[in-house]
Amino acid sequence: MSIFGIWIRGLVMGAADTVPGVSGGTVAFLTGIYFRWLAVLTAVHPRLWGIFKREGMLGLWRALDGAFVIPLVTGILMSIFTMAHWIENWLATFPERVWGFFFGLVIAMGLSLLGNLKRKVIHDNWIFYFLIGLFSSAMIGFVAPEQTDPALWMWPIVGAMALAAMLLPGISGSFLLLLTGFYPALIAALSEFDLTVLLLFLLGGAVGIFMMAHMLRYLFNCYEIEVLSCLTGIIFGALVRVWPWQSLALNGQLNLYFPDSDNLFIPLGFIIFGFSIAFLGVRFLKSVEGSAW
Repeated sequence: MSIFGIWIRGLVMGAADTVPGVSGGTVAFLTGIYFRWLAVLTAVHPRLWGIFKREGMLGLWRALDGAFVIPLVTGILMSIFTMAHWIENWLATFPERVWGFFFGLVIAMGLSLLGNLKRKVIHDNWIFYFLIGLFSSAMIGFVAPEQTDPALWMWPIVGAMALAAMLLPGISGSFLLLLTGFYPALIAALSEFDLTVLLLFLLGGAVGIFMMAHMLRYLFNCYEIEVLSCLTGIIFGALVRVWPWQSLALNGQLNLYFPDSDNLFIPLGFIIFGFSIAFLGVRFLKSVEGSAW
């Protein structure tokens, strides 16, 4: 796989991580680089010091798969910082269109993950775990907390929660941030490049993502179908939270409604557009998965 191909996957993963309900882990899984990315994260270990003393920087480069991780992380960060500014402005100006686009993205990602899961299934228990994920995610999605402006000491905790979730194929870190009320504050920090907040967020996120990587490696080795089934259900349950036509009750409860004809077609067009972008993008990346590109 070429450096350019890895970088493109990083761009798509970063864009997905800014969308509530879609995960960069989902993109990595569907485009064939998930377990290579997981291997890099679980390779971060105290024994790296011994490798460095014996083999120097070249040994570290090989141990951490530098030719893979550098273009991937570069693409992720470039995409996140670019998308954050746009999403903040678009949500303030055209909320129903933005949620419609997100809704289409989530549907396409969910269907792709479901198709991948069904090819692996050898028993019927996956439906049980799928429904657990679906109903849990949907029930949580109906709770819409007020926007929260975290104190500085909270940002490492927020980072650990969000980045750990971003590694999961099915759970979006942005979705968890949205449910806990931190999403607007993080998007604002990214848009304004608030260095203090971002460094604290990344410090906690580094701890969270490395711990999650080791736990996921164990779970996938022992319970691959059960884990994938539950995560696939969660991504479909997230559709509740990104439904384009929504309002908040006085008690903070999320209310979904069906639009009249005057407010139907433009958001519906964005749903179709989002679905098409995600569907075609995943198909394209999967088609070149085994190629040098």
